[in-house]
Amino acid sequence: MDHELKKDRRKIRTKKLIRQALLELTAEKGLSRISVMDLAERAEINRGTFYLHYHDVADLVDQLKQEIFEGIKLIAVGLNPMEVKLYAERGEPYPTLLRILEYLLSHADYLRVMLSPNGDLQLPIQLKELMSQQMLQQFELQKSTESASIVAWDYFLAFTASANIGLLTHWMSRGNDITTRELASMMTQILSRGPLETLMRGVGNKL
Repeated sequence: MDHELKKDRRKIRTKKLIRQALLELTAEKGLSRISVMDLAERAEINRGTFYLHYHDVADLVDQLKQEIFEGIKLIAVGLNPMEVKLYAERGEPYPTLLRILEYLLSHADYLRVMLSPNGDLQLPIQLKELMSQQMLQQFELQKSTESASIVAWDYFLAFTASANIGLLTHWMSRGNDITTRELASMMTQILSRGPLETLMRGVGNKL
């Protein structure tokens, strides 16, 4: 039992070292230029140890992303787009948005680097697709097949997901300079009222 516990701790520690090495090197030279040798040297492990956990650099990045994505999915289950307007009218952040932002903040070291120009160019696209899928699932439960809209659902989802990723990227690039509650309040208002009306109401100055 003690042997297995030590082995698990060693595995966790090694993965942390590799993750930290990935973030440091990505910030320094760009993700596309990193090799397994680079990671091994920075983490002070041999390549054989790296290959015990990952196939290559792409597999490492993919596994780290999937961990974050799975967490988002678990929280997004509680997303109900019809509730957003209610919270916006009360001047409160939508709770599910707040929980998602708090979760993302716990991974800020990874997201800040990987959403930067040196980072993972696929990450914003994949986050957008994930958010679109999660929103679509909830909207499908809410929308009426009889109702007509001047905005097609796919265009609405594309706009909303892209806007949210833009806010997330900006927030990360600024070192999370506002709180999760402030950002969630901002997003709640924009989702409910639209960007122009939110700006004209001066909501951002009241947060």
